[in-house]
Amino acid sequence: MKKCLAVCACLVLFSFVLIPQSKVYSQRRDSRQLYADDRIVVKLKAEVETNSDADLMAEEIVRAPGVRAEGLTTRPHAGIQLIHLNRSISVEDAVRRAKEDPRVEYAEPDYFVYAMETVPNDPLFNQMWGLSNLSCQTCNPGEVPSIDATQAWDITTGSDDIVAVVLDTGVDLQHEDLAANAWVNPRETAGNGVDDDGNGFVDDINGWNFFDGNNQTFKSSSEDLHGTHVAGSIGAAGNNGKGVTGVAWHVKIMSLKFLGGTQGKGSTSNAVRGINYAIDMRNRGVNVRVINASWGGGSDSQALRQAIAAANDAGILFVCAAGNDGNNIDNIPDFPASYATDSPNAISVAAVDAGGGLASFSNVGHRSVSLAAPGVFIYSTVPGSYGQLSGTSMSTPYVSGIAVLLWSHEPSLTPAQVKQRIVDTSEPLPSLVSLVARSGRASAFDALTNRIAPPQTPAVLGVQFSKRMVTINGFGFVDGSAIIEADGTPLPTVSYDSSFALANGTLTQLTADLGKKPLKRTFPAGVNVSIDVLNPTTGERSHRFTTARF
Repeated sequence: MKKCLAVCACLVLFSFVLIPQSKVYSQRRDSRQLYADDRIVVKLKAEVETNSDADLMAEEIVRAPGVRAEGLTTRPHAGIQLIHLNRSISVEDAVRRAKEDPRVEYAEPDYFVYAMETVPNDPLFNQMWGLSNLSCQTCNPGEVPSIDATQAWDITTGSDDIVAVVLDTGVDLQHEDLAANAWVNPRETAGNGVDDDGNGFVDDINGWNFFDGNNQTFKSSSEDLHGTHVAGSIGAAGNNGKGVTGVAWHVKIMSLKFLGGTQGKGSTSNAVRGINYAIDMRNRGVNVRVINASWGGGSDSQALRQAIAAANDAGILFVCAAGNDGNNIDNIPDFPASYATDSPNAISVAAVDAGGGLASFSNVGHRSVSLAAPGVFIYSTVPGSYGQLSGTSMSTPYVSGIAVLLWSHEPSLTPAQVKQRIVDTSEPLPSLVSLVARSGRASAFDALTNRIAPPQTPAVLGVQFSKRMVTINGFGFVDGSAIIEADGTPLPTVSYDSSFALANGTLTQLTADLGKKPLKRTFPAGVNVSIDVLNPTTGERSHRFTTARF
């Protein structure tokens, strides 16, 4: 609960074409402030009457005079509040006391998340390797690290009816490659100072700035680089003779700024506000389908988890970055990415490079990370120009763009169905074996055509040892009918875990529990042993993989 949240992006380079800079965003945990010191988030139980004096109830809940309650959503009976504290009580004591109150479902600090800074470069489609292998000068022969966008565009280039939310820093929606795809609130009159659509936000023309509490969704080039880059990868206008193209040539970008300042910091409460705004606008008839969350890195928040669940109920997909710590987040959770484990509408995205390899900085997680997408040296829009960034923040909007294409082609799909389609049709890559769900890299074309990769010939790609077990990672293993051989001798007690199955039914992992002494006899320390896998039902055998136990 006490990890620092930081945006999952821009891990490597970003230098302006006209003004050289050397700023780097990092998602690594550090000493930055974990949560606000003057407020907490409280969710009341459903049966609690919320029409009474909210401030008085807040005083009773935290047992401190002079505190003030503020609702985080206008939805009736939601019961989620931000309680503003005073100097009479600490955040820690307020959370503890609130948890003791029988009216409270949960209480937590208002955690901060952090954006990353960036450095841009020169743009051209023939350098956008993440969209097409035709643009890749360094791709390995036979590997397809791109998302196959050029093939997907033969089917659809998106829809102007679909709205994608960039919940991030602000977005330069006046950019020459974004202006045509900027969402404009059809029920608001710009600059009249009136809440025309009655949603509680005055002049919310292109979205809202929850960081500063106003309608200025773009504040400055330095503060809003990150969100502008993300927006371009989702939906920079395509085939217009300018700069770059997004995955979806046709889409509307709604900017919900909640990250800002010199650190790109934002609070969980403002993230929840942004999600609730998107839900409310969808309920009002705006076709919001995707929220892109290229940030994270910290503690589990029930408020955020429930907001994502509410987005699912409203028909909205939540796409988030896996993170840039190089960790396995099955073991070291990272939020909101870890919500993808059990949230039907949450997708978490790792990063691959132009060689098809897992990016050195990218988090992974067989259960927690849904798939990977290109995330190294990605060209996109930056305020007033174009630039290049690396990080899982850059891979995330590629998946959001694929979701836009998929919904433009099959508008009746639910968020869970879109998630499952994108994950199941991901292309297996050796670098991702058993590290992300389905071991795959996102493919726009395969998602649109519902193409599932065919079964592969058995291949051993890695071997791991524990005190009594040997684990084989690879492709093409048949459940219930695969034999591990060590120097030609079959190993006993091979077990199968169906969670390691690809959509085509083959497995990526086998385990043999030999026991301590038999393991040492079969794999003497420091001695090379040849491993292969035989599928008796098909007669296929993998090439031999030489390994040694140390």
